[in-house]
Amino acid sequence: MCGITGIINKTKQEVNIAKLEWMNNQIIHRGPDSFGFYTNNQVGFGHRRLSILDLSELGHQPMKYEDKYVITYNGEIYNYIEIRNELIKFGYEFKSESDTEVILAAYDYWKEDCLNKFNGMWAFAIYDINNNKIFISRDRFGVKPFYFRENEFCFIFGSEIKQLLNENGENILNEDVLLESMLTHIDNHNNETYFKDVYSFPAAHYMYYNLIDNKKNIKKYYELKVNQSLRKANPKELQNKFDNLLKSAIDIRLRSDVKVGTCLSGGLDSSSISVIASKEYKFDNNKFIA
Repeated sequence: MCGITGIINKTKQEVNIAKLEWMNNQIIHRGPDSFGFYTNNQVGFGHRRLSILDLSELGHQPMKYEDKYVITYNGEIYNYIEIRNELIKFGYEFKSESDTEVILAAYDYWKEDCLNKFNGMWAFAIYDINNNKIFISRDRFGVKPFYFRENEFCFIFGSEIKQLLNENGENILNEDVLLESMLTHIDNHNNETYFKDVYSFPAAHYMYYNLIDNKKNIKKYYELKVNQSLRKANPKELQNKFDNLLKSAIDIRLRSDVKVGTCLSGGLDSSSISVIASKEYKFDNNKFIA
């Protein structure tokens, strides 16, 4: 699962380490394997790690890359091997077997266009040291959480809302969101939360935060579109296409250096996924748990 923490001081003052540690300690349950911190003047990153790929210290976060970038990241890029191999052809070398390092190298080569390369789920912040900016992104459908809060003094973010709440208890309820949820039973249809001034970073977006003038530039990088050609396909073609797509999606998600498990709800979706995954690991009972 993992968890991320971040503080950006708009006043250019050094980050309060105690505050950063407090925020990171609120999400120990998200990353029991290890934790880490990075600070550089007005920027502070924290991380809680649940090790999935490259269980060694080489996968530790926040991760530095060639003294140019630092990342705190929660998620998994399923096609990191393919992207890694492509970057190797461009002359990149890698020290770890983690997808985290692949993200950093991909950002170095493609900048924000690297997001179009990723097949996965993510929420991350990259400190671009040389260019004095922070690059923030969330996956296409908002699978991984990313919350933020800001005022005239700072911009803070994290994987969970409780990291961003004031320790003194001065937190204001967002009554409009609460009322709407009670009346419609619909949550998360916009970027507001149950607390005023605490927002969810929008899915399928990225943001550049300029550390010099504290200006933000947010852009949408993905939008779901209807494939009109599928309307002309016959049912058998659609069935085969769906079967192949489902199997390939499951296969790539089984990449892991630890055991893989599924959560069965009793429905067709989770049962189908479990059956296909178990066939892939039928000779390795120590790899897959259903």
